[in-house]
Amino acid sequence: MTRLREFASRIRALFSKSRLDQDLDEELRAHLEMLVEENVRRGMRVEDARSAARRSFGGIEQTKEAYRDQRGLPIIDSLARDLRYGLRMLRRHPGFTVVAVLTLTLGIGANTAIFSVLNAVLLHSFPYKDPDKLVLLAEKRREMNLLAFSFPDFVDWRSQNHVLESAGAVRRWNPNLTGDGEPERLQAAMVTAEIFPTLGIAPRLGRVFVDEEDRPGAERAVVLSYTFWQRRYGSDESVIGNIVTLDQ
Repeated sequence: MTRLREFASRIRALFSKSRLDQDLDEELRAHLEMLVEENVRRGMRVEDARSAARRSFGGIEQTKEAYRDQRGLPIIDSLARDLRYGLRMLRRHPGFTVVAVLTLTLGIGANTAIFSVLNAVLLHSFPYKDPDKLVLLAEKRREMNLLAFSFPDFVDWRSQNHVLESAGAVRRWNPNLTGDGEPERLQAAMVTAEIFPTLGIAPRLGRVFVDEEDRPGAERAVVLSYTFWQRRYGSDESVIGNIVTLDQ
């Protein structure tokens, strides 16, 4: 309990520094005057008595620093002094300040981007069922990686597959949503019906695609992401079954 009270006292001292410094000055001045008066009573002149009192009392500034170390947290005090000194130097050299700020901004931004990737890829697994069993298949050429392949090729791969439990095709698509409020450019994808069972995803409302919708000439269907459904339609459940217009 004694250490806890001492720590609490040091914390309070950080927020009452001006008042405590004033009290310390008054206390040191009172002690010094007492020594001067005692020397005068011994027969010294006032000037000699004051000089002798200062010598016997020791360095006043050193005494103040020792007292401050005892009442506060030296690490925080030192950090605050370093910060004040650094800010003064930055104000005196605006050119250096601009370069330092830009360097820090670029460094923080780069580290934030790297951490975001590591956090998403390594620290947190993908929000799919058995993410360690998912694989990505793509064509590759000498001058290009992850080249999109044709749908007939995918059908051949799927029919000749003897390793994977299921396979679904994905193609990036950026259509324009029109005819329903303000037009909007979307980040979407064209997928086959197997993609949702392959990823182990079930819809919150409504349904996902069925095999009949994979056939040429079949009626198109759309699955909305949860975020888009909330933002665009305000989580309105009556949107299920409505017609949307997506233009390339």
